[in-house]
Amino acid sequence: MTESEQHNDNSMGNSSGSKQLAGSLIAILTAGLLVGALFWTKKGPEAKLEELPPLKVVLLEVQRQDLKPTESLTGRLQPVKTAQLKFEVQGRVKKRSVEPGVYVEQGDELLKLDAQDLQDQFTQSKSQYDIEQAGIRRDQRMLKLAKQNLELQKAEVQRYEQLNSDSLISASQLDAARQQMLTLDSQVSDLQYKVTTSKARVALKESERDLTQRNLQRATLAAPFSGYVNEINVEVGDYVTATQVVATVVDTNSLDLHLDVRGEVVAALKLNQKIDVMIGSNTMPGELIALQPDPNITTNTHAIRIRLAGDQVQSGMLATADVPLGQQIGVLTVPVSAVSTNAGESFVYSYQDGVLIKLPVVASNRVGSNYVIASGVKAGEKIVARDVAGLKNGQRVIVAP
Repeated sequence: MTESEQHNDNSMGNSSGSKQLAGSLIAILTAGLLVGALFWTKKGPEAKLEELPPLKVVLLEVQRQDLKPTESLTGRLQPVKTAQLKFEVQGRVKKRSVEPGVYVEQGDELLKLDAQDLQDQFTQSKSQYDIEQAGIRRDQRMLKLAKQNLELQKAEVQRYEQLNSDSLISASQLDAARQQMLTLDSQVSDLQYKVTTSKARVALKESERDLTQRNLQRATLAAPFSGYVNEINVEVGDYVTATQVVATVVDTNSLDLHLDVRGEVVAALKLNQKIDVMIGSNTMPGELIALQPDPNITTNTHAIRIRLAGDQVQSGMLATADVPLGQQIGVLTVPVSAVSTNAGESFVYSYQDGVLIKLPVVASNRVGSNYVIASGVKAGEKIVARDVAGLKNGQRVIVAP
């Protein structure tokens, strides 16, 4: 055997030994994994189920009570008086006498228009009135003189008729006298008409004078009542019309709380009734000054107004009124926390010899933290007072001390 052949035989032997070693290692690893898997999946000792102790519950006894329920309603305080002011004549603003926030007395000037044209109209109408008065006095004097002249002329005509019958004057002279009498009679009639209609003409001129005088006064906008200026909407030089709101005045000496209530609430109220109003953390006395007997056709609610003094509060504040409802005498009540509701039905849990009995109840209304129960339980019956959500019918419980 040559040297190269011997070398090849040695190489093949070494390769075969390496493969056997690798196979042994794989077998050992596989066996170890199997042993580990069996170890980790070995079942432990079975857990023992222990019975839970009975639940502790707090009980109360259903009782009859006399209730004076109230309904809390919230609204905003508003001034007892609010006036949105407009000029009754048009013109250009000449003077702005006040600013928002200023307190004014009734009749104080707020704004003023340039009133020169209105002044001229008043002067003209006043002059026409004075002229009419003087003309009436003149007509009355002339009527008196005309009547006297007519009587004299009538006497003159009678004398001429006598003379004419005696042929002492001509017929033309008699006709002239009669014509003069007719002229005087016409003058008397005309003057009599003027005097008779003088009162109507004076009233017409007087109304024209008074109208222009009022228009002149309307050029000055005055406060209709004492209060605070809330808004001034025009500046000096602006032209305003009679339809434009130029200022707002409010009276905050008293404030009104406007509320809308249901029919059953308004049925328990009466005018001048005292009602407490909560503003922030303060409670103030209020008085019911208005209520709407016929409800609003859209909302089916009644508007009421509660008035309170404005010295400690401000307009715009949120206020809550505890409106009293009708008193309920000897009604069964249970806490809200004792009632469980499911699918629109209400239940309480009665306690009898350590076992809970689920009782359906009918709650007529809620008063504060209690329900008024119409049916389902009796006075003196013991029920669970709270934490009823997880309870079941027939569940055993123990009473908490």
